Amino acid sequence: MINKEFGSDFHSCNKEFILNKKQNFFFDNKDFSFFLSGRSALYALIKYGVENYGWTKVYIPSYYCQDVIESLSELNIEIVVFQSNPDDLLLNYDFFEDNKTSVFINVNYFGVKKNNTEIFKKIVVVDDLTHCIQGVKESRSDYVFGSLRKQLPIPLGGFLYSPHKLKLPKGKGSILADQAAENKTLGMFLKNEYLQNRFLNKDLYRSYYSKAEEQLIKLYKDYKLPSLAENILETLNVEKILKKKESNIKLALKHLENYLSYLFSVKESSLGLLLLFDSNTQRDFVRRKLIQSNIYPAILWPNQKTDIDINYQNRFLFLHLDYRYSEEDIIYITTELKKSIQECQKQKL
Repeated sequence: MINKEFGSDFHSCNKEFILNKKQNFFFDNKDFSFFLSGRSALYALIKYGVENYGWTKVYIPSYYCQDVIESLSELNIEIVVFQSNPDDLLLNYDFFEDNKTSVFINVNYFGVKKNNTEIFKKIVVVDDLTHCIQGVKESRSDYVFGSLRKQLPIPLGGFLYSPHKLKLPKGKGSILADQAAENKTLGMFLKNEYLQNRFLNKDLYRSYYSKAEEQLIKLYKDYKLPSLAENILETLNVEKILKKKESNIKLALKHLENYLSYLFSVKESSLGLLLLFDSNTQRDFVRRKLIQSNIYPAILWPNQKTDIDINYQNRFLFLHLDYRYSEEDIIYITTELKKSIQECQKQKL
């Protein structure tokens, strides 16, 4: 790449990570059902369960994407939000109604932490594997779902699967969803051209991303994955993409061995580089410094509701170390991170 940027949305995929004819597709099992987004997949599942199995209650952890919780509110099911976040997974199991009409959403946080659900006997367990796609084929829960575009270079997408081969709902078509896929795909192509210095109008490619996101806000219901996005998904070497991320994390951890106290996790299988600071002041200082170096961290997730979760949200920072980046890039990212932390320490923030 000539125009260097780290983080933010994916650009279109490099040929290196496209499947050849002899390689198997990661989602080759016909039992997968694909949706517009992870949120759409969960919406479709809960709706299906209410209508066909009489589900009456869904338990959702407090530390979660708040838009997902809100999207379920119009369904005919009671939503019970229980206190749980990546730093505090302890459950009061007596709180939950362990019966066949209750659903427990078990979020795999950043690919490193999730609640232990083995104690449940009858409750329907649904794993959110957005941050841990590789865990799909290892899950023993009733259902698993997740977003695809958080780890893979596709314009949009979500999946639904049942390790126990339970029947799954199918999504419905939408012209607006097709348009969102087209806008995002065009934005991804133009971003790749921009990074290669073959296209100079950054505002234009970003406008296509923004237009697609505006359309997606209106499309949280049970919409299927547009054919354009599904065709792109089927070309991706998902296993190679995920393995490259793991090798990048391993390299980053090696270069951060003197800064492990700032890391939330040192697992190579995590979503990316997970940082947890002592205060919001420290976090925001480091975040600003990284942005000045064209490194764009994310906050997962904003707009939390409880004081405990807000405190965690305000100290957490996520850095992308995915397949897009070379060893040289990882060294640059970790070097700038160390500089930012060192300056933060000097100022005694």
